[in-house]
Amino acid sequence: MTTREQEGGTVKFVSQHYPGLIVRDIGVRFSDGVADVDPKTAAELRKLPTELGVREVGGGAARDEPAKPRRGRAE
Repeated sequence: MTTREQEGGTVKFVSQHYPGLIVRDIGVRFSDGVADVDPKTAAELRKLPTELGVREVGGGAARDEPAKPRRGRAE
């Protein structure tokens, strides 16, 4: 549990693959790939398969995917 969760604040998640993802079972709708949720809902989002590309911002390092190298522009 993060400090933010202990304080009762919201937890931010991003959906990298599906920016408009809706997780009906827990009532979460991502807008432009971002969702702010309460700590109880955050615990449920962490259980989603990694293939969905949903990850916690600023936490959950174990679920973060390694950053992909950016391609340089051909000039």
